[in-house]
Parts: sequence; C-alpha cells; structure tokens
Amino acid sequence: MKKIKNQKGYIALSSVLIVSALVILIGVSTSLLSVNDLLSSFSNKKSNEVVDLTESCVEDVLLKLNEENVINNGTINLPGQVCNVTINSHTGNDWDFTVDANKESFYQSVRVSATRGSTVTISSWLDN
Repeated sequence: MKKIKNQKGYIALSSVLIVSALVILIGVSTSLLSVNDLLSSFSNKKSNEVVDLTESCVEDVLLKLNEENVINNGTINLPGQVCNVTINSHTGNDWDFTVDANKESFYQSVRVSATRGSTVTISSWLDN
C-alpha cells in the first residue's frame, strides 16, 4: 500500500484560509460601522445647524416685534442663510407666526404665539 505524503500542509493551509476570511469579515464590518457612524454624525450636525438657524430667525422676529410692534410675512436673511416667516394670526397685541428653514435637505419649523405688552411674552413654542 502506497502512502500519500503531499497532504502534510492541508490543515495549516485550511486554517490560514479560515483565519484570513474571518479577518476580512471583521475588517469589512468595522469599516461599514465606521461609515455609518460618520453619516449619522454628519446628519446630526446638519440637523442641529437647521435648528439653530430656525431659532435665530425666531429671535429676530421677536426682537422686531419688541422694537417695532410689527412682524412681516416673508424672508429673514441671516449671513448666508434664509428663513421664511408666516403670520398665522394677529389680534391686538397677540401674534401667532411660523418660522421655517431649509438647509441641505434638513427642515425645521417653529410655531410661536406671543403677546407684546411692555415686553414680549411667549405663550407657546411648538417645534414641527
């Protein structure tokens, strides 16, 4: 009976292939998780930027209401950015308005009810 002597490295080669496949699988999984984390982080940053923009525009509207007792429909231009203002209702000193902003496919809208007496008092602030 003749013995085959060429099979000595079979187990070592199989082990190397299995370990290599596992290392590649772990590397690809880690890379995909990192990309997902980066996209999530970017999305969160842009979302916060549009919230900040909208709140800045609301503050501009409230400042104008306090100083001039008037709010106009239209746009508010901040450095390099724009918000839209819509008056929902105005009765006496009571104002109800909506400010919305878009930035790179992120949208934020805030509806504010305020009363102007000797100062401006916010009675309602609803994020949409």
